Amino acid sequence: MKNGVGMVNRGVVCGVLAALFICNFAAPGLAQIRIDVPEPGGAGLPIAIAPLKNQNGEGSQRLGEDFADIVARDLDLSGLFRPIDRAAYIEGPEGLLFSAINFHNWSMIGALALVKGGFWIDDNSLIVEARLFDVAQRKELGGKRYRGERKDLRRMAHRFADHVMLLLTGEAGPFSAKIAFVSNRGGRAKELFVTDLTGTEIVQVTKDRRINLGPSWNPTGSALTYISYKQGGPYPYRLDLFSGQGSRLSSMVGYSSRWSPDGSMIAASLEQGGDLDLFLLSPEGSTIRHLTENSEIDISPAWSPDGQRLAFCSNRSGSPQIYIMNINGGSIRRLTFTGNYNTSPAWSPKGDLIAYTSRLSGFRIMSIRASGGEPHEVAAGEDPSWSPDGRYLVFSSRGRLRIASKDGRSVKQLTGGGGDDTSPAWSARLE
Repeated sequence: MKNGVGMVNRGVVCGVLAALFICNFAAPGLAQIRIDVPEPGGAGLPIAIAPLKNQNGEGSQRLGEDFADIVARDLDLSGLFRPIDRAAYIEGPEGLLFSAINFHNWSMIGALALVKGGFWIDDNSLIVEARLFDVAQRKELGGKRYRGERKDLRRMAHRFADHVMLLLTGEAGPFSAKIAFVSNRGGRAKELFVTDLTGTEIVQVTKDRRINLGPSWNPTGSALTYISYKQGGPYPYRLDLFSGQGSRLSSMVGYSSRWSPDGSMIAASLEQGGDLDLFLLSPEGSTIRHLTENSEIDISPAWSPDGQRLAFCSNRSGSPQIYIMNINGGSIRRLTFTGNYNTSPAWSPKGDLIAYTSRLSGFRIMSIRASGGEPHEVAAGEDPSWSPDGRYLVFSSRGRLRIASKDGRSVKQLTGGGGDDTSPAWSARLE
């Protein structure tokens, strides 16, 4: 069925949207429904995202089209939605008011949900208002108004995509976050870059002309830690993203560093006396605690969301495996027993799962319960990092960053273009 879904699926989704309508009466502004993640290659919820109407009555519609494009890209990445091709639209951007919307026109092209809105410009000031509608029930589900400058349009669009996810799934989306990664795009050196969730707004944040590795965000998104060879080493560094100023965190050679969830500490793998151990550092680089002391290799620390435990990789059993330890002491527990090469752990923000890289006929993203059990393969790739809502993983595969739902049923490519993109790190949601 062109621009639609099969009758069975459509009936299910319509029923779900009807349930949402009821929830809206019960809890206005916090309507919740559940949308099943589609099967691989299957149809998501068909949604039409109309360009915002220029409410000044004249001038370019470009800002309205850009807003719609970004929201559509975000919702497509989620794997839950199928934005309908704009070429199929019967109705234009007019009709911001509920009474002016011809829902029959949107139903005709198979839309079950509809985004419409408008924008106002006064010099450099920008106001955007966007609303979400249930097409079948002909009801408004919610909306948002944002105020800012023209340059804030992308941020407004990502925040509205988060809000659509909240209205239709009960949990805000991860699209107002950013992703740091390593790439050699633009030259031979491996530099740090930051992109939004469109994968097209990419900014280079280091110009060291050396090898930089393993970025990690602080909780506010204002700074990164990373490993660099720019002064020999490699050594751990801290980079302030607003000023562009960087500082070396330790005189010891380091191979990985991760900021704690509350931003008060940095877990790092540092070399001392020929041994590669785990340390806790202050954000300024002073040593707080020496966590592991042995002749084996302990690397890639990853914080639990409560900041009390670390998952890490060690070869203490003879091959690289994932272990868990309490940062205040106590026994160390081995987590992985399948395969002989498991590394790069990432702890889910919800605390229940740990994703990692396993070498099984190529590199694979696996996930396992933090309490232990059988691992589950998510996708082909390496170096996973969780979204702030814990529903998605970003990882690298064949030189590109990709985003997968945590069960692997939806996998989308994020970055393109030249260069080898690796080691992604997903930030918290940003204001």
